[in-house]
Amino acid sequence: MRVLIVDDSPLMRRYVGRALHMIREDLTIAEAGNGADAIRQAADDRPDLIITDLTMPKMGGEELVARLHTTPELRDIPVLVLSADHCAKRPERLRDAGAIGYMTKPVTPEMLKETLAGLLEESNEN
Repeated sequence: MRVLIVDDSPLMRRYVGRALHMIREDLTIAEAGNGADAIRQAADDRPDLIITDLTMPKMGGEELVARLHTTPELRDIPVLVLSADHCAKRPERLRDAGAIGYMTKPVTPEMLKETLAGLLEESNEN
């Protein structure tokens, strides 16, 4: 399984990557520092899951979700948003745009593992 982690913080990308490897060791993890780079990587690598932050340079997570969802060859890639933004309406807007889930930072490794485990299980069933 291939996962693309998109965040402008290298520390956060490593944190999420470690949590993923706690769930499954057979993952291939790629990283991008912004949405524009993520679009290019997704087109080249076709990840099975994208985990993205919202606030990033060049292209943020909200635009990334919308672009992925409107690009025929990328629209089936599940996207989980992981953000410090606590806006009450944002998760609904992102789900409407195509995201499969929304988590607010800070998250503990256990919270992240629980959510990701569920998403990875769903992905394996499909």
